[in-house]
Amino acid sequence: MSTDPLRRAVEALRADFPGKSRSWIKRALLRLGDVREVREDLYVVEGRRELGDWRPLYQVWWSEAEKRWLCTCYYTQFGLRRRRDICTHVAAVMLFRRYKRALEKAERTTVYVAEAVVECRGRISASGEVYLRPDADRADLTFYTSPRFRVLVISRQRRIAVKCGGYVVYEAEGEGVPLAVAKFLVAKFHEGED
Repeated sequence: MSTDPLRRAVEALRADFPGKSRSWIKRALLRLGDVREVREDLYVVEGRRELGDWRPLYQVWWSEAEKRWLCTCYYTQFGLRRRRDICTHVAAVMLFRRYKRALEKAERTTVYVAEAVVECRGRISASGEVYLRPDADRADLTFYTSPRFRVLVISRQRRIAVKCGGYVVYEAEGEGVPLAVAKFLVAKFHEGED
């Protein structure tokens, strides 16, 4: 199964509703950004004319009595037939909830972080995501003859290697941190740019 949270959420929705068309999945995905959580068991989904909606908002809620998700579109002139099935408003809410859980799980994933200053005239690469900026201590003309960069690497592997032009110029054991902390460190790293 994929490590991308959205792809995992879509795969789970597709597995729960194997008879549904690709168009149904696509419409649920298109509505994903229109879902707003009011509380744990109540959501509002913005209507879209291009998807056949006649109302600006649809409410989707969990019915404890029926043990299923319901939508206000089920109570319209055309909704009786939808009520036996499942509308894309409900599908979007299910996708939203799965995606939110997958994101929360991904944020708790441990990754490894290392930071260094390397001198490199070639292409910088590493065993993970590489973030770099010119070394602030060397902002003079000598930077062009021997460029130095501050490098931040986020990797799923503990052992991190930074390469310049294919040759290893820095190796270290990364520090294990949650993914959310790594994202924070990247933001702080970019704040240091002039």
